[in-house]
Amino acid sequence: MPDMAAILTNPAEFGFQFITETVKRLKRSSGPVPLILMTDIPKFDAAFPGVITKTENGQSIRVNSQRIVRNAWFDNQDHDTKSLQTRLVNWLLGLEQPVQVQTKYRIKIAGEWMEFDSQEEADQAEQELQDA
Repeated sequence: MPDMAAILTNPAEFGFQFITETVKRLKRSSGPVPLILMTDIPKFDAAFPGVITKTENGQSIRVNSQRIVRNAWFDNQDHDTKSLQTRLVNWLLGLEQPVQVQTKYRIKIAGEWMEFDSQEEADQAEQELQDA
């Protein structure tokens, strides 16, 4: 397994670079955060075998990078660039997995809280109750 310090010091040797962007959650923007940009496929695949194949299901390296830093920024209040870069490299090494946040929508129907997967479902249930 590659050395974490070596990866963070010279990511180009491992086929990627850190770029800086912002991520958003619920109309809030983060400050500048690092994301992974693959720059050399052979080097990247040698350093992190299987990551390219694993991300071919529609969850690209970019999307996973965004999810990791978004969760760290908003959920853990981690705003340190080096810490965020470490989290990203941990994901590349298979040590950290991005967590997808699932938003639930709750409304009170007949005195009982009901939970729905979308605002539309909640609104429809509320409307059906009113129409009944």
